[in-house]
Amino acid sequence: MENEQVKGIALEKFTWKIEAFSKMSFKKLSSKAFKIGGHRWKIVIYPKGTNEEHLSLYMKIADTLPPYGWSRFVYFRLALINQVDSKKSIVKETQQKFNAGNSGWGSPSFIPLSEFHDPSQGYLVNDTCIIEAQISVSKVAFNIIKKSDGDQPKLTQDQLKELQKIPSDVTLSPTSTHDSKDDQLSEIEVQFFQSEDKGMGPSDMTPSPKQVQFVPSAPPMYPPLFNESEEAVLLTLSDLIDLKNLEPEEAIFIPLWEEVCSWHPSLVENQKRRSPRFILWAFTALGRVLHFLKTKKIRDMGEDNCMHLQVLWEELQPFGFDLTWLEPHVESALGAKGYWERAEHLKKLRVNVAALEIELRRLKAKLAVAELDLEVARRDLAEVEKGFEERDMNAQLGYGMP
Repeated sequence: MENEQVKGIALEKFTWKIEAFSKMSFKKLSSKAFKIGGHRWKIVIYPKGTNEEHLSLYMKIADTLPPYGWSRFVYFRLALINQVDSKKSIVKETQQKFNAGNSGWGSPSFIPLSEFHDPSQGYLVNDTCIIEAQISVSKVAFNIIKKSDGDQPKLTQDQLKELQKIPSDVTLSPTSTHDSKDDQLSEIEVQFFQSEDKGMGPSDMTPSPKQVQFVPSAPPMYPPLFNESEEAVLLTLSDLIDLKNLEPEEAIFIPLWEEVCSWHPSLVENQKRRSPRFILWAFTALGRVLHFLKTKKIRDMGEDNCMHLQVLWEELQPFGFDLTWLEPHVESALGAKGYWERAEHLKKLRVNVAALEIELRRLKAKLAVAELDLEVARRDLAEVEKGFEERDMNAQLGYGMP
């Protein structure tokens, strides 16, 4: 990780070196999560592209789900380093607003695959490629104005104050392998942390804390200046639904929608070709199921609530969402009735056993007193029996005559 001053904007740099690239059989690779501006980010690359003709490159939030209402402005550039001629490094840069519903941005057509895999082009050398991300994070938008070559973009006073608060520490985590269901693609977390002493271009890949001047290979832009037909921002929920004009009964679902869409972008992708009314119906049906699961407890899952959830779940099926991630939770909730009934029966049995144990202790105490009384009675009997001669109670008293 390295800090840099670029045209008045303090950028922190993360470099990802991917070795044995051609041996990667996974559809998607993710870098190690790196921390900049108090938040964790990751670079995501599709080695075979998302359209089978170009290499695709994105940057995403790697943190756990941000709270509802959270947002950050991020000025960043993604670069594919040319290891033969650093001046030919491909740089894409922009400013974007990230939030719970918009957790990633990038280019589906970063470079043609034919050009990328040609070693003579310098992007994949010795089966190794190098990707750089330079990032600055703020709560307020960067005041970036396109000027002549000799001018420098300036930051507002609010922006400068905000940048002073940004920590530059980096948190690293061990390598892990897992499947990512939100993108429905197999994923391996390929995690290498390398930093460079200089600007873009190959180096000895050793980290350096010093400040350096970096001259960008492309002008900063906001909004993005490259061809929008080539570069596509990941669709967000707000692109499909006018969230500000929803009815109150629908607006309560917004935090739930944004939460699940940030983890499962396919929810948005599945609906992008639908009509606005169909989309609203679909997400309303989804919101009802999510709201039910969010607000109900196991103890609430009686016969009526189980039937209600079953109806909501069946109503959601025709809308074409990929709900493999949600189905286990619904099945668990529907099975909660049997668990609840068994738990109630178990509770009654425990109460009954406790009552019997109390009664047993009471009877044992009573028995102990009775045993003590018996022992005392036996001692009294033995005392009285001393010197006592048994006589026939039916014998005559007589007067001494035969």
